[in-house]
Amino acid sequence: MNLAISSGARRSRIDSLAARLGLDRYELGVLLVLAGTSLAILIPLATRGRPLSGSDGLFPADQLQYFAWIRDSAHHVLIGNMFDLAPGDRPFFHPGFFLSAMAHDVLGISIPLSYQLWKPVAVGLTFAGTLLYVRRLLPPGGQRLTALIIGLFAVMPASAFVTWTHWGGKGRQYIFDFISGEMWSGQYLWGYLMTAIAVFLLPLVLLGIESRRRLILLCLGAFLIAYLQPWQGAELCAIIAGVQAWRWLATRERPPVRYLAIIAAAVVPLAYYAILSAADESWKLAAKANAAGAQPSWNWPWWAMVLTLLPLAAPAALAYRLPARTWQEQAVRIWPFAALAVYLQPVGTFPYHSFQGLTIPLAILAVQGVASVWAKPRPALVALALAFLILPGFAHKIQVAANNVHLGADPYFIFPGEQHALKYLAHDPRAGGVLAPAYSGFFIPYTTGRETYVGAISWSPDFEKRRALSDSVFEGRITGEPARQFVLSTHARFLFADCRKLHDLSGELAGLLEQVKHFGCATVYVMKLRPGMVEAAGKPDAS
Repeated sequence: MNLAISSGARRSRIDSLAARLGLDRYELGVLLVLAGTSLAILIPLATRGRPLSGSDGLFPADQLQYFAWIRDSAHHVLIGNMFDLAPGDRPFFHPGFFLSAMAHDVLGISIPLSYQLWKPVAVGLTFAGTLLYVRRLLPPGGQRLTALIIGLFAVMPASAFVTWTHWGGKGRQYIFDFISGEMWSGQYLWGYLMTAIAVFLLPLVLLGIESRRRLILLCLGAFLIAYLQPWQGAELCAIIAGVQAWRWLATRERPPVRYLAIIAAAVVPLAYYAILSAADESWKLAAKANAAGAQPSWNWPWWAMVLTLLPLAAPAALAYRLPARTWQEQAVRIWPFAALAVYLQPVGTFPYHSFQGLTIPLAILAVQGVASVWAKPRPALVALALAFLILPGFAHKIQVAANNVHLGADPYFIFPGEQHALKYLAHDPRAGGVLAPAYSGFFIPYTTGRETYVGAISWSPDFEKRRALSDSVFEGRITGEPARQFVLSTHARFLFADCRKLHDLSGELAGLLEQVKHFGCATVYVMKLRPGMVEAAGKPDAS
């Protein structure tokens, strides 16, 4: 009896908490699982007992680039290229990174923490955007909960099965991982917090458009979506235009002027990025580096996309048989085609991001499609389908993350010796940039305020060449006069050797060095001042 009373009281407290949040107990459970998913890499990293670089994603280099932008914004508001060791302007303003920069300055918190403060915002918007959109289009009960779970957690299972069966080798495995990662909300919450905010603002703006109120907020939402993630800004414009074309063909209804205002708000940041890419050398470089197929591994064969999408796209296709009378019912049907149009259009960069958020409309349409032919499927079969859509892919992504950490190919940690060396670089008043292996080039700008010769792939000219040469010198594969000539050609004032047992360059660079500073396992080599060093990179921003 007491056990039953205790269990009932616990359920009552859970229901009460959920009600205060405007949820039921199942939705509250989904929110808690989503929050846990967002920490699935960060918590294991934090328990390793090593100093963290701050990255908690599958691709640490991207987050370390964001940290460099936050540091640059903290000192200069506008952001320049810290990864080319060359003169250049600071033409870029980013509202999210600027707010992180202010938190770093005002609160005195670390740059990685100032970025991680966006995580609860990203989790909340990811959940709210999906939940409210699902509520609008599906009836209460099992259909709504199923679509919510799919929209938030589905990891297209083809990536796991291709890897586990070793079909096609690592190249093919990468393709399927790439496609599934772009679609999965969990990957956005693992380091790509601005992406999560933009992607899940989109359904909220669509809902606001239908309500016919708060035009200023809707324009602000469209502006932020396009600023934080231009691909989703373009998709928003395409969805609005598509719905209005649908309605005009059916009823000759003219689009309200307020729709044009929302589209115009999204176009402003898109135009800003277009101007940057046309007028600034670093942004021209980034546009070229991020163009479709710019890297050999950036290749999405049509059949790979079909196999990845099929588990959701096939049942979703059934929903197109159903009438779509309301604005939102039409919008959810156009959304997948808007994503495809953005992917296929010939301008812009990195079209693969157009697949971000695609699980939201596909989840809703898949549930509608199945319900149209099978009104009351057995709960066990629904649970089995959800397990198929979530568990293999999630297990695979966790394994990929664990392998990344275990192999040490990416800088998830900055060891004490490296920290002391970086602090020295940050506070040395002498002007000049840094030459380092690509591994440490990723984190030198945000930790020192100095430019580095090679780092982020999008912002380092001839990235592969620079990485190969830099790594070869530090690993001892290039020695003698070729090594000295290469080092001089970079115009670096400092060389940074991290803690990975690199080649000792003291003898190699004898006669060129002013100083050699050892910090445990890390070393800083100070070059004698030569022409071009100051012009390539001035003083660190801390001086």
